[in-house]
Order: sequence, then C-alpha cells, then structure tokens
Amino acid sequence: MQHGTSTYFLGVDTDDAQILKCAEAARIQNSRLICVLTTALPNLPYLKYESNRFVKAGLPSNWLDALKEKDAALKSRAAKIEALIVRHGVSANVIAFMGSGTDLQHLAARQAYSSDVAFLDAELRKDPDVFHKIAYGLLFHSPVALMVNGDPFAQRDCVFLAWNDSLPASRAAHLALPYFLAAKEVVVGCFDPPLLGDAEDQEPGTAIAAWLNHHGCNVVVSRLPSGGLSIEHCIQESAREMGADLVAMGAYGHSYLRESVFGGTTQAMLEQTSVPVLFGH
Repeated sequence: MQHGTSTYFLGVDTDDAQILKCAEAARIQNSRLICVLTTALPNLPYLKYESNRFVKAGLPSNWLDALKEKDAALKSRAAKIEALIVRHGVSANVIAFMGSGTDLQHLAARQAYSSDVAFLDAELRKDPDVFHKIAYGLLFHSPVALMVNGDPFAQRDCVFLAWNDSLPASRAAHLALPYFLAAKEVVVGCFDPPLLGDAEDQEPGTAIAAWLNHHGCNVVVSRLPSGGLSIEHCIQESAREMGADLVAMGAYGHSYLRESVFGGTTQAMLEQTSVPVLFGH
C-alpha cells in the first residue's frame, strides 16, 4: 500500500529477519510502519474461598516479580527492534504493551486508529488467547481491516472476494479496495447463491462487481455450489484453484459468542495458516 500506514502486531519472539522484511517493504512503498509488541500479563491474582466462607484475593508470592521481569524483557525487546529499524532507515514507531482480556482488545484497537490496515505476525499464534483477543479488538473496535497469514506490502495479482450480500462482506470489499485496484484480477465468489424469486432480482455478486468495474477493476463473478462442504473449505479451495494471492471477506456475520462456541467461517479462516486473508467487520 503506497504511502499508507500499517500497524504490525508482533510477539517478543518474532524473528528479526521477519521484522526487517516488513520494514524494508514499507520503506520501498514509502509507507509508515507501526510495530506493536504485545504480550499477555502473567497469570492474574485469583479469588479463593476460606473455610469461614469469606473470599479473599490469592496473590502468588512471586507475581509482582514475574510482572517486573516480563515488563523489563518487553521493553528491552522493543528497544532492540527500534534500533534495528532505525539502522535500516525506515519510518516506524515501536510500541510495547502487556494486557489481558478486554483491556488487550481495546489497547490493540487504539493502536490501529490512525492506520490503514493492521496485520498479525504468525508468532502471536503461539498464544491463542492473545492472538484472538487482538483480532477481536481490531475487528470490533477499530475502523481498519485485519490481515492474517501475510502482510499488506506484497503484490496481489488475484484477489478473491467471498461475497454473500451481507454488511460485513460489503465493509470488507470497501476496506480491500486498494488491493483490488492493484490486482490484475478480482474474483467475486458467491457460494450457494439463492434462487431468484423475481425477474427484476439481480444475480448475486452483480452489484458489487459493477461497483468494482466502475473503479477500473477487472472482475469475474463466480457462483459456486458448496456441495455440502463447509464454506471455509470452499473459500480456501476456490482461492487456490483460481490462483488468488489474497482472500477478502466479512468477519462475524454471526455473533462472536456463537462462532467462538460453536465454530463458524470466521473462526476457521482466522485459525487456518495457508491462505492470506483480509477481514472486515
């Protein structure tokens, strides 16, 4: 994304080579990079019941020491990353924070307020709770798109838009417009489209394809049966078959609670690691 600002969420163990790769790509595109070094708080104090039925906080004796140690390691790593980036002449900020629960969600979202896109380093997947809290915060509390399994600097020759006429899908399409414009081809994929009930009804995907065509995109609409397979499987297989470099899709068309408990397309696409995905909500 030329002249854009990207927020890069990474972990303390993210490899220097990966950081430099993103920093160099940002420099080439004259983009600004915000590196957000993120880690979870040590296990928090808990409540325990005494025999007299009173409740009191149980604070592990070494909890404050663990907190100080983790904070020192976080700040040390942030300083090293900043020095690494400065040496390569990249315009970037390095921010470090610890958090948990909803605090982590809102801290992550605020870092993306003044950027064009946010993306997560694969290293964060080693702590699934941190990974999903950051993703949730960005999708529900920030105005930008979220990218996983890739970075926003790569050239995407073919982008697959998973389309279902929903508000999340429409938001994803708008947030992905810079990638559509830079691509050679955009495929609008509609799975199990409903039968038309009226002669005046438009075929699914027609309106969004017309919008993209008006922007100058080369658009193909593909209406595909799922064959009883899960939609996340169909999206991944269709993207591979069509040679797509990126999938753009709406996130959490159903509630977050429902998908996190029972599973769903968004959860599955967040957890897979083989296809780069740009989410909008």
